[in-house]
Amino acid sequence: MLDITVENAYKILKKYLENTNLEKFEHCIRVSATCKMLAKKWSNSEKFIETALICGMLHDIGKSMSEEKMLSLCLQKNVPLYDFELLESPKALHGKVGSILFESEFNNTDIERFNAISHAISSHTAGSETMSLLDKITFIADNIEPKKDNELFELIKHSKTKSPNKCIKVIIKKKLKRAKENHRVPNPLLKCTKKSLGDER
Repeated sequence: MLDITVENAYKILKKYLENTNLEKFEHCIRVSATCKMLAKKWSNSEKFIETALICGMLHDIGKSMSEEKMLSLCLQKNVPLYDFELLESPKALHGKVGSILFESEFNNTDIERFNAISHAISSHTAGSETMSLLDKITFIADNIEPKKDNELFELIKHSKTKSPNKCIKVIIKKKLKRAKENHRVPNPLLKCTKKSLGDER
């Protein structure tokens, strides 16, 4: 079992994605840099900034598995599943699978940090009703990394007033709009996440 460090996170990222999905490997590198940028924007803690970088680096390691293997692992670990993941988009399981893989690779001597990273990885696909700042940063970074949404990346990077909640609401609005335009069923957790953020003005 590995200690939770940036160097070890990079080793695990390479283990799972460098040879199986190079595009996702490179995406994770960009997301980790974006997580670091956002963490610096909203926190002064060096340890928190490093933890956010690690979350970004590892958030998609679950995508190293096929949908069938992801489902099998979740069933084996008794992970709660819902209809959308089973019937509409099994690939949405990659966050939960990534959390399982993270927990299998790293030791939990710093249990608070261990649990925080695991939850951020697990909830990065659609958020959750109880999101920490680390969860929010991982979710935002995954959706605004420069190659994915450079316009929103630049807007948030240079804005002094954009709060995490406002950023998430903009992202969810875009996701729901795309799902409607492409005649897809949106992940129902997105609306639950948005509702949980309240009416910040």
